Amino acid sequence: MIIKRKILENYKQYKFSIPYGVGDTVLVTPGEHIKRGECLIKGRKSTRKNSFYIPEQIGCSLQDINSVLECIDGEFVQEGDTLAQKVTTGGLMVKKLIAPSSGIVDLARIDNGYIDLLGEESATEIVSTFAGSVESISPMEGLTISGSALALDILSISDMFDVQNVSKEKKIIGEFVSLGEGRDLRLKSDAESYHGKIVYVGKYLHIDLLHDLFQKGAAFVLTYSMDYEDFRRQGLPVGVIGGFGEIYSSNILLNKLATMDGKFVVVDYAESQIFFLQDENINSVKGNMFVKNLNGAVVRSLLLSNYGMVGNVLSSDDEDGYIMVEWENGSSSMVDIGAVEFITL
Repeated sequence: MIIKRKILENYKQYKFSIPYGVGDTVLVTPGEHIKRGECLIKGRKSTRKNSFYIPEQIGCSLQDINSVLECIDGEFVQEGDTLAQKVTTGGLMVKKLIAPSSGIVDLARIDNGYIDLLGEESATEIVSTFAGSVESISPMEGLTISGSALALDILSISDMFDVQNVSKEKKIIGEFVSLGEGRDLRLKSDAESYHGKIVYVGKYLHIDLLHDLFQKGAAFVLTYSMDYEDFRRQGLPVGVIGGFGEIYSSNILLNKLATMDGKFVVVDYAESQIFFLQDENINSVKGNMFVKNLNGAVVRSLLLSNYGMVGNVLSSDDEDGYIMVEWENGSSSMVDIGAVEFITL
């Protein structure tokens, strides 16, 4: 029997928590049913005025950031104050990062290399894009909700957070934002801010786009592929779902992920998955996990020549173990049945 792999696995009772701070108001109660568009939490947060990637600004490594800081978390600085500085060439030259305006120093992202300057407070709301039920409310655990979700496996996640060294498993939650349909290579994003967003860039993540997104406040970046050396060096929260290098990325999968724009998502480090919270009225397609008939089945190539390409089986040779596949680019080829994986979305 051949087993089909589900690209997006459905969970009917997925449980997750939304953290909230002191002074925030939770507008739902335990046992309450949540509808799409309902306001869950109200609060006030300081707006981010400026963000600086220190290694790029003064030419230091991520490991040396704490030694070059000239400010502390929560400090109020004036325009012209020094935020960080590095002495180079034997003390003959000093590179400085100067505050362009007054504000409050926020070092919440310092482990990722960023200093943020905060401005005035503004009202914030967390509004559901999903349906579910409130399980519990706790200042420690946050607002715990259960609901339907689709889960996508992440091949690799890279940042400086070590899950094994903390008491809680790391999870990043927020709104999923897609940069277009995910097919085009971008060096810069369009919006002025991606504060707290999980940003999907599509088929390939260029290092310039990565820094641009995190400078605009992105919490996590998801891509199909990127350069392996960039992935190892950058130390930022990035998830790769396809592989490394300029590999083929299936338009079917790219389009599917682009339709998730605006969804509330949870990036789970321990599970190495991203969960897309769903409206309860969206029913998942139920299907047999086994391939009953090879003809017409959907496959994804494991061959180096077209790795990741999706196609449909046209015919099969049961005796020799070969199948004829029509690929999504319009070509057809005879391949060994062991050179593909059978999938379903």
